[in-house]
Amino acid sequence: MTNTRELGAAGKIVTALTLTAVGGFVDAVGYIALFQIFTANMSGNSAHVGISLGDLDFSDLMRPACAIVAFVTGMTLTRIAMTVAARHSVQRIATYTLAVEALLLVLFARATPAMKLGQIVDLHSAVYFSLVALLAFAMGVQTATMTHVGALTVYTTFVTGTLTKFSESLTRALFWSYDQAAQSGRRMSDIVRLARKQKDVREAAFLAAIWICYLVGAAIGTFSKRRWELRSLYLPVVVLIVFIAIDRFRPIGVQEEKHQQG
Repeated sequence: MTNTRELGAAGKIVTALTLTAVGGFVDAVGYIALFQIFTANMSGNSAHVGISLGDLDFSDLMRPACAIVAFVTGMTLTRIAMTVAARHSVQRIATYTLAVEALLLVLFARATPAMKLGQIVDLHSAVYFSLVALLAFAMGVQTATMTHVGALTVYTTFVTGTLTKFSESLTRALFWSYDQAAQSGRRMSDIVRLARKQKDVREAAFLAAIWICYLVGAAIGTFSKRRWELRSLYLPVVVLIVFIAIDRFRPIGVQEEKHQQG
């Protein structure tokens, strides 16, 4: 198989930021439509499961549990697909994983469940659980598709780990800045110039951008959901199609595949 030059570092940063906005968008739409069920944030769903267990409310427990199972299943199957692709030197694995995600979002967008005030009415119907599973599975697929940008591990569908890493990088960057300022004769302009190339400063800026993109995506998702209901998910589908096209010319997941294989 002829090797094609993979997407560069700058391209992967843009991809990660954009997919994070997609994750925030989808999570917000799902949270509103599915009545407080996250389709990407499994920490929130796990808390819901624990609350339901504490209240002995086993009927309501099934809603967040369905999302957790679907998310983990989607992520696991995608990891398996990426590992198999790496062993067979398939470069454009992101084409297939993002296509699966886009298809699932289209199916959700085309659904016509009974709704009231923007929320699905019957929270215990087969249709409801199918929609929860569709959206959570899609987010699991996206999570597993791209998890590494350079040496950083990032997740494009939730930001708890991102904020943790941001805090760590920011702390190291602050101490680096202090040590630079403490050096005699070091001008502020020199510190700023050096900071642009300093590893922890760059990582902190990137991780902060990831968080901001998630918030912006969630805000746009909420705005779109109020106007177009479930059809608002056609917007992230268009974004995914763009990245599928990019992957055909400049593979997004080559380095990701190598990491998985190693």
